[in-house]
Amino acid sequence: MDGCGGDGRRPRAVFMAFGTHGDVFPIAALAAAFSLDQQQYSVVFITHSAHQNLSAHLAASNVRYMPVSSPPVLAAKQLENIAYGSVESNAEYESFSRRKETIQIEHREECLSYVEEVFGNDPSIRSDFIVINFFALEGWHLAELFQVKCIIAAPYFVPYSAPTSFERQFKQSFPLLYKYFQEAPTNTVCWTDIAHWMWALFMETWGSWRNDCLNLSPIPYTDPVTNLPLWHVRAESPLLLYGFSKEIVERPVPESSELEATALSCDSTLLFNSRLFCFSGSIPYSWLFPKCAAAIHHAGSGSTAAALFAGIPQVACPFLLDQFYWAERLHWLGVAPEPLKRQHLVPDVDDTLSINNAADVLLGAIRSALSPEIKAQATRIAHRLAPEDGVGEALRTLKEKVLCE
Repeated sequence: MDGCGGDGRRPRAVFMAFGTHGDVFPIAALAAAFSLDQQQYSVVFITHSAHQNLSAHLAASNVRYMPVSSPPVLAAKQLENIAYGSVESNAEYESFSRRKETIQIEHREECLSYVEEVFGNDPSIRSDFIVINFFALEGWHLAELFQVKCIIAAPYFVPYSAPTSFERQFKQSFPLLYKYFQEAPTNTVCWTDIAHWMWALFMETWGSWRNDCLNLSPIPYTDPVTNLPLWHVRAESPLLLYGFSKEIVERPVPESSELEATALSCDSTLLFNSRLFCFSGSIPYSWLFPKCAAAIHHAGSGSTAAALFAGIPQVACPFLLDQFYWAERLHWLGVAPEPLKRQHLVPDVDDTLSINNAADVLLGAIRSALSPEIKAQATRIAHRLAPEDGVGEALRTLKEKVLCE
């Protein structure tokens, strides 16, 4: 199958992923694998400019890298650097929430510009598609605008849940649309999809963007003129690709000499003759973790997967979103003690008693992680994971969905 349109142009695939390394790198690996496997496609990858180090790897796989300027994580300290000064100075500078809104607007404008560059000049063809992660919901609305298929891919389950009152408020505000989803035929978008993850597409902030910038109806699956459900149109339930394995989370492994040279040229402290190694910057976990007795981390999906494949015990201290899920999962698997609380790693009070108490808890967790039982279980899990081919499985499923229909 060549997948070309009637005018002979190549089909187009857009992979869009936002967030930190653990959110973005798996989708980049899938994009690279798809491009190498399906060379008739023109493939692009849209992500934060902070992930610029991906560009060379993507280029080697004939994937065009398209960076957006928004930061992977939006925090008050980062905004101090992005804006002109302290976010606390309301008299002179924008408030945190206002600056956040500005970044969001600019982010969406850049996404629209890039996707328009890819799809805007020619009519779409059946084999065109967009793949997004859960932090790139812009892509879903843009897929609707350009009338191409949208597929969701993520190395973890949905990292957020609907407000408890969502269904009640939705039913009150959109009774006909609620009925539309409740009565959906098999294999079409139904209320189960909405409750699972699609509820986030119906937030008010998306409605204004859809209406004002994309010229779509403010509410998905409604007519832009009447605001009534599209009774005559039933979209297929979206494909969700969950749970990738080793090749989709690890980064290219540099030679040891290259790593030392990079570290020595950075702003870092290296104490090779001691037990402390402080490094500021990126380092491949697949190189580092096998050299460690245990890994203490925030339970992000990338760190979790790398430590599992390395077969080492773990101590997890989650801070947000899916990190709590992974921390509990590690404990359930028997490769980590109970998750630490935030104050055990970063004490809320900077006094001797608080720091000593936190250190005692951390020391206890490390001793537990280094027990013979947990070390043996970590080794067993690594042996079970070793033969998996996560990116290959994801690629196979993706091809079945976009090439065989």
